[in-house]
Amino acid sequence: MTAMFSRGVSRNEGLLVGGEVTRAGAARWTEWALRLSLATAFLSGVGDRLGAWGPHGSPHASWGDWHHFRIYADRLNWYMPAAVQPAAAVLATAGEVAFAIALVTGFRLREAAIGSGVLLTIFGISMALTLGMKAPLDYSVFTAATAAFSLAVMAADHEREIREGGNHESTFRRRG
Repeated sequence: MTAMFSRGVSRNEGLLVGGEVTRAGAARWTEWALRLSLATAFLSGVGDRLGAWGPHGSPHASWGDWHHFRIYADRLNWYMPAAVQPAAAVLATAGEVAFAIALVTGFRLREAAIGSGVLLTIFGISMALTLGMKAPLDYSVFTAATAAFSLAVMAADHEREIREGGNHESTFRRRG
């Protein structure tokens, strides 16, 4: 395992080649893990505000319905005019759904990852200003934002590799 990310490993090889983990293969699995974890986090939050985790007050629900989500969202968006707050809640929810779908499908992955990072950063800053710095740290909001921005870098690298004819799943060939 000591040579698992050695420079001597070809970037055109898969995750495991001769018992060794390649850098390109590990990057692909890491990209998938980031995509799925960010998407499921977004969809879980959206599901909660639509009652999927149970009604308000149940053990697994933070909001349980749109009304209680709006109370929370309005509290975080205190700096917005009251007339804009309902639209902000709808736009944030729509953004979470759109980013989740794009992350899972890979559609405009780099842009979806950047958008996810921006949305999470805004959310984290709003939480910090309203609830104190401990809240976004306890919920790993800035960690998730950093993961999204890291995914954007990985997606850009992957797009460049494809353009240059480098490592891509469709060009993987086993040595025989």
